[in-house]
Amino acid sequence: MLKFRLPEAATIASLIKSWHREPLSYHHLGGVLAPPELGFIFDVHRVYLGRGPEIYQAANAALDAWVMFPAWAVIYPQCAPQHVGSVVAMVTRICGLWWINPCRILHRSDSELTHGFVYGTLSEHAESGEERFMVEQLSDGSVWYEIRAFSRPRHWLAWLGFPLARWWQCRFVRDSQMSMLKSVA
Repeated sequence: MLKFRLPEAATIASLIKSWHREPLSYHHLGGVLAPPELGFIFDVHRVYLGRGPEIYQAANAALDAWVMFPAWAVIYPQCAPQHVGSVVAMVTRICGLWWINPCRILHRSDSELTHGFVYGTLSEHAESGEERFMVEQLSDGSVWYEIRAFSRPRHWLAWLGFPLARWWQCRFVRDSQMSMLKSVA
């Protein structure tokens, strides 16, 4: 959803409430572990955060607090729990327009060695697909942050400006990794 001005928080909250029954903007079943073969871009980006249980716990806390979202990509509601079925909106300003991108949390992973969630885009999102944010501790004690996604443009402006949209996606990954690295430093 596009706006010329940043809507007030109450307006965004009302939109989020209205999106709770909205369908996903894609039909693929299987998620980020078995992405569609045609028509989507598949990305996997990992960064080493450090080693040991303290780093793992700090990274988990950062993920739960949405720290992986850079300052220019704000999540609403700002302290949203990452429960399956919850709807959130990522709000950002690109080229003078405010993009309000709703997503539904589809899956959680909370094991001894993995922590994170997957969300899928709703019909008002500029893109179509899923994204997984995961912290993983390997058997050697190393801790990794991973973003795994499949996506394609959905909004006509995202199709028209595909190279720019792709650049913003890559910028998000880079800034997200830096946010997570700072949170565990």
